[in-house]
Amino acid sequence: MHPDQIGPYRIERKIGAGGMGQVYLGVHKDTGKTAAVKVLPPSMAREDGFVQRFRREIESLRKLSNRHIVELYEDGTTDDATFYYSMEYIDGSTLTTEITDRKRLPWKEVIELSLQISAALKAAHDAGIVHRDLKPSNLLLTRDRVIKLTDFGVASLFATSRLTRTGGIVGTAEYMSPEQARGQRAARRSDLYSLGAVMYAMLTGRPPFTGPTANDILQKHQFAHFDRPSRYVPEIPRLLEDLVCQLMEKDPAKRPHDALVLMKRLEQIRARLLFQEENAESPTIERHGPGATFSGDLIEAPPPSDQPGPATMVRNVMRDEATAALVKSPLARFFDNIFVLLTMFALIIVVGIWLSRRSKIDPTQNLNSARVILNQPASPAWMGARDEYLQPLLDEELLSDSKLEIRAMIDKANQYEFSRSLRADGDSSATAESEIQRLIRTTFDLYNDGDAATARERLRLILDVAKSDPRNTYLVEFLDKTLKQWDGKPLANGRDELFAKILGRVGSAADNLEEQQAAKAALLAVVLLYETDTAMQKQVEEAKLLLGSLPGEME
Repeated sequence: MHPDQIGPYRIERKIGAGGMGQVYLGVHKDTGKTAAVKVLPPSMAREDGFVQRFRREIESLRKLSNRHIVELYEDGTTDDATFYYSMEYIDGSTLTTEITDRKRLPWKEVIELSLQISAALKAAHDAGIVHRDLKPSNLLLTRDRVIKLTDFGVASLFATSRLTRTGGIVGTAEYMSPEQARGQRAARRSDLYSLGAVMYAMLTGRPPFTGPTANDILQKHQFAHFDRPSRYVPEIPRLLEDLVCQLMEKDPAKRPHDALVLMKRLEQIRARLLFQEENAESPTIERHGPGATFSGDLIEAPPPSDQPGPATMVRNVMRDEATAALVKSPLARFFDNIFVLLTMFALIIVVGIWLSRRSKIDPTQNLNSARVILNQPASPAWMGARDEYLQPLLDEELLSDSKLEIRAMIDKANQYEFSRSLRADGDSSATAESEIQRLIRTTFDLYNDGDAATARERLRLILDVAKSDPRNTYLVEFLDKTLKQWDGKPLANGRDELFAKILGRVGSAADNLEEQQAAKAALLAVVLLYETDTAMQKQVEEAKLLLGSLPGEME
C-alpha cells in the first residue's frame, strides 16, 4: 500500500526500494511532470544517521549536472515528518536486469556503456563527490541506451570522512574496492575499482568474486585473485581484458589515475579494435604461377624448369634463417653464462628495493604540494589536497614541527567545502557543525527566502565574529566577497512583488463584484501570512489600511 500524495506529487505506484527508503512514481499536481519520488519514512527519520545520509544524497545530487546522472528536481518534508526528494524518472531498466536477461554483453556494448559510466564518475569526482556504491543496480538504462547513475545515499565528499569512519564499511560487497573492505577512506580510484567489477560482470555475466557471506566476498576483494574474464569468454579482446584487470588492482596507485584517463583509454581501445576489424586480412586468394594456361575448366601446368618453384624457394629461405639463428652472437654468448645471469638477478633485486623505498611518500613533498594547491584560487582541488596530502601527515604523525600549519590548511579546505554547500538545505540538528556555520546557514536561508535586508545585517555581524579567529582565512574571504555581492543587489524580493500583484488586482477589480471579493480574500490571506514577518511590517500595515477602506465585510 503506497501513500496517495507526497508533497506536491500524486503517487501512482511504487517503483523501487532500498536501504534508504522507498521510491514511487509521482506526478506533480500543478505541472503534471512525472518524477521518481524517494521517501525516507518517519520511522527512519528518527535516526540521525539516516537523516544525514538522506540529506547528503540530496546535497550530492544538487551539485551535479550531467547527462549520465539522474537530475534532482526538488526536496522537502511533509506534515508527518516524512523526508522526500523528487528526481528524474527513468522509464527503462537497471543494468542488473540487463545482465540477468542477456547473461553477457558484447564487448563493443560494454565499452560504450563504460564510457558513459566513466563520464558520470568524472562529473561526480570533479564536484568533489565519491559515489562509494557503484554497482549494476544503481545504473539505470533508458530506452535509448543512455546510462543514468543514481543512489548517492552513501556518497561522500572528498575528505569528509565522519560518516565513513564512524559508520563502518559502506557499500555493496560484490563491487567494493579492497580499501573500502578494510574500512579505509574511499577515494576516486575506489569508484574506478567498482567500475572494473561492473565491467567484469557485463562481460562475463557474473561478479569477480562470490561467496556464501558478505564477509567472505570482502576477504576475497582484499586478498584473492579473480579469474581473468577470458576464462569465461575467450573471445574478449586482450586490450579490454587488460584494462578491466588494471581497474581491479588491489593497490589503488596501479589503477588509472582518474575517470578522464579511463575514458581516454576506453576510446583508444575502441578505435584500435574497430580499426583491426575494418582492416582484417581478406581470405587468401590462390594464385597460379607464371606460365600456367587455362583450357576450359582445366589448368595446364607450365613445362618443367631447372629453377626451383615457389614452395622450394620458401623452404630454402626458412632453412637459412633457422641456421643463422643457431649461430650465437658475441653478446648472446656473454649472457649464456650462469654467473652473469645470477649477478644480473641480484642487481635487479637491489634496484627494485631501492625504487620501492624511493617511491614511498615524501612528507615534505606532500606538504609543499599542499601549499602550492591551497595558495591557488579556491577549487575542489583544495579538498583533494587535504585528502591526499595533508590528512595522511596528521594520521601518521609526520612533520610534527609543521603540525599547526597543516591543521590551518585543513581548516581552510574545510571552510571552502562548507561554503560550497550553503546553497543546499542545512542540517538543523546540532551535530558536527560549529555554531558559526549554523549561523551562516540560517543567514543564507534568510537571503534565499527573500529577507535580503536582515540577511545582510546578520552576515556583517558574522563576518566580524569570523575575523576574530585567524584560522578562518578562507571563510572570512568568502563571507566578505558574498557580502559585497549582496550589497550590489536591490532589496526587492519575491514578497514585495507578491504584494504588488495583489494590490494591483484589488485596484483592477473595482467594477466587478466577484473579482473584488476574490482580490479582498487574497489581500486578507497575505496579511495573515506575513503578519509576523518583521521585514514585511510596512507592507502588511499598508495592506490592512487598504483592506479596511474596501466596502463590505470579509467572512
